[in-house]
Amino acid sequence: MSDQGRRIEFGGDGPYLFQVLSDLPEAMLLEDHEVCLFRFNQLFLPVSLSACGPLADALTEMSQADAGPEREGMTPLEFDLSETLELPLLTGAAGTSFQFGDMIYLDVFFGETEARLCFSVPAAAIIGQILSQVAE
Repeated sequence: MSDQGRRIEFGGDGPYLFQVLSDLPEAMLLEDHEVCLFRFNQLFLPVSLSACGPLADALTEMSQADAGPEREGMTPLEFDLSETLELPLLTGAAGTSFQFGDMIYLDVFFGETEARLCFSVPAAAIIGQILSQVAE
């Protein structure tokens, strides 16, 4: 993984475990780029339009988890959300999401790189709502 300027590049490593994103996101549709861009404070998460439907479905198909999002072999990632930073393009979701306490987590793909995103319940609800509208 490298931080090239203000954009993170994973380089095929992983799986990664993201810090909990609890800020309520803002979103904008960039149709020319086929991207729905989420902003959590100064962290930008671009989602491919083709991934919006599967990601919305994953947030809808939620299961209760007996354990938190940590899994052996995952590399934890934490970012300073007050500094501008763009993540790579999120290209897919792997199945369902899980709720553990006041956190929602789900496995996603940034190209070939696997990661686990973690959101507060209110942030996940907003993301799911926006993605459902974009996917229609």
